[in-house]
Amino acid sequence: MTPRMKALVVLSLVLLASFHASAAQLDVAVIRFPEPKTEASLNEALATIDLRTLTDSDHTKTKAPLLKGTVVFFQSLSLTPSFATSTRFGTLQAALAGSYKSSTLSLDITVSEGSNEGLRSFSSRTYKGSAPLPKGPPRVISLRTITQKNTVSKKGRLEIKEDSTTHAILGQIR
Repeated sequence: MTPRMKALVVLSLVLLASFHASAAQLDVAVIRFPEPKTEASLNEALATIDLRTLTDSDHTKTKAPLLKGTVVFFQSLSLTPSFATSTRFGTLQAALAGSYKSSTLSLDITVSEGSNEGLRSFSSRTYKGSAPLPKGPPRVISLRTITQKNTVSKKGRLEIKEDSTTHAILGQIR
């Protein structure tokens, strides 16, 4: 083999390896759970699940009771060191911006609902998080638990009821 052929083979292998490395897909989801969750319990339940399959509807598709929830947002995109995308569905608009450096994923997701027509206005929620994310099963990027106190009337008595929901940002690199 001549030196020129060796150089071409090495260059081909380097290009093939870089193309294969850049072909990774990033799946990101925001899921709302009707009760408090912990990062450890969610990561354990996600160990054998594909995030795309789980979020294939407006509710999570799973038999695992720990993962039953409402899908707020899902996006699949090519993994690059920094990225930004926006999408619209019906009256919802979602913007995703983030970076992937040193195996750490940082995300900023804004979901807005409403329209500029008439008296309707936009309501907007922002979800942020950063966590190590290796290639493999889905992992929790961040959790936010919201607790609300409501007054409920039962048989003429007012009671204070406490409701908690958890919003989880999940990520997976395939």
